[in-house]
Amino acid sequence: MEDTKVAVAGVAPSDEDVLEGMLSRRFLYAQGVVGSSTYHHTFRTKTRWELVRLSLLIVGIECTYATETAFVAPILLAIGLPHTIMTMMWAMPPIVGVLFVPIVASASDRLRASWGRRRPVLLALGIAMLLGMMLLPHGRAVGEAIGLRSVAWVATLTTIGLTTTDFSAEASNGLCRTYAMEVCTIGDQARVLSTMMLIGGLGGAMGYLFGSVDWVSLPIGQYFDSNESAVFSANWLVLLVGLLSTLTSFPEIPLPVQERDALLRPVTHRMLQNELKRLRGDAHDTQTELGESIGFRQFLRNTVRMPRSMKILCATQFLSHMGYLPYCLYFTDFVASAVYGGDSQAPKNSAELARYDEGIRFACFGMALFAAGASLYSLVIERLIERLGARPVYVGGLMAHCVGMLAMGLFHHRAVVLLCCCLTGIMYATMYSIPFLLISHYHSKNSFAMVDGKCVECTEPRGFGADVSMMSSVLCLAQLIVSLVIGALIDAAGTTTVIIVAACGCSLLAACSAMTVLYMDL
Repeated sequence: MEDTKVAVAGVAPSDEDVLEGMLSRRFLYAQGVVGSSTYHHTFRTKTRWELVRLSLLIVGIECTYATETAFVAPILLAIGLPHTIMTMMWAMPPIVGVLFVPIVASASDRLRASWGRRRPVLLALGIAMLLGMMLLPHGRAVGEAIGLRSVAWVATLTTIGLTTTDFSAEASNGLCRTYAMEVCTIGDQARVLSTMMLIGGLGGAMGYLFGSVDWVSLPIGQYFDSNESAVFSANWLVLLVGLLSTLTSFPEIPLPVQERDALLRPVTHRMLQNELKRLRGDAHDTQTELGESIGFRQFLRNTVRMPRSMKILCATQFLSHMGYLPYCLYFTDFVASAVYGGDSQAPKNSAELARYDEGIRFACFGMALFAAGASLYSLVIERLIERLGARPVYVGGLMAHCVGMLAMGLFHHRAVVLLCCCLTGIMYATMYSIPFLLISHYHSKNSFAMVDGKCVECTEPRGFGADVSMMSSVLCLAQLIVSLVIGALIDAAGTTTVIIVAACGCSLLAACSAMTVLYMDL
């Protein structure tokens, strides 16, 4: 039974009073129980600095994405691959992701380690990311060292590094958000997501700015084989610091401890609703107060029998990624070839190759503005949701990217490119915050449908971590389709402008889909 604030003059306590009472009792209990004093932080409000430290892994992940998207296409083209084959190399990470990201998330939901459910998995994925980042820019050097000098072998080694890095980053992205929301109070969950978007955007901007620097011309450049090697090394250090910071920020309450002691379970919206029902004398389900840890068979069943609201949300996220990925993966090549008129396979020291390299650096600067725009927008998105509601903010964010891509496709001008990058930042902040807030909202109410304006309670268990991982899975599926199709479209059209046209069309469809998402008064 919960100790809540006593009603004054017969007036029932508010939801906030009840929540404060639940958190206060658990905080004091965790401080007093031997062996659980390290868990009391779960039941208090975090400072902004604590949220930043908790989110630093996202900085490393976003920096990694930035370096990947800026340099993988030029690296593969420089090996000697045509556009069609180069884009297909991007298909390997999503194939692995679609198959294994849900399995990783489901296993994390059930992990009974003393270090918690999320952090051991994040550590393993972080090490894999670091190893992949070491291999990616050095595929040719590694191939020569082991006697595999052909274009096919160099491309294979580079793709192994790309697949390892990209898969680990995608799996870590969702798990890091899950971990952060689980160690935060209900009131801090929106704050930590907005913090992740803010500093994640700064991480992306940092990665792109690394790419905009001509490292070879600097004194430090003598220690690196190439400009790409210097950029990846700087990224490697950022990722390492972010990984260590997040993993040492707050201990998780292990699953066996939560099963043994009800007062050491994080307070969820569902538990709050049960307590409110108890105070009103209504029947409540105490069995649902422990977060669901579903098995793999149940996960597959949940995927096949997904509620309509989750299907629409996944479809919207899929279309959002279909609109974002053509820009993200091939933007540097588009700017270098279409805007600057360069050629990645031109002879060394030629004017065409020099223009291509200059275009790559300019594109990196543009994508740094994109990341900075995402960070700045994340500062106000929470207030916009409170004032306008989630629906117009979600739809408006997706339409911003659509308008930006349309303008960039029509006008190949540098100023237009920079402006459109900022608009894409708005879309990026939107699709990496609102869908996760909605999933948290669904699970907190244990409801995925509404009838006559009232939430319908879900009777089938669904893992929170597994549902969050579905957002990563649809990203992998979108990346797979883009990788297999875009190269052929570029070759057929004879211009990289087709990249921008595809991004515009998919973003428009995503905005239409977002109109039908279930928001539950969010």
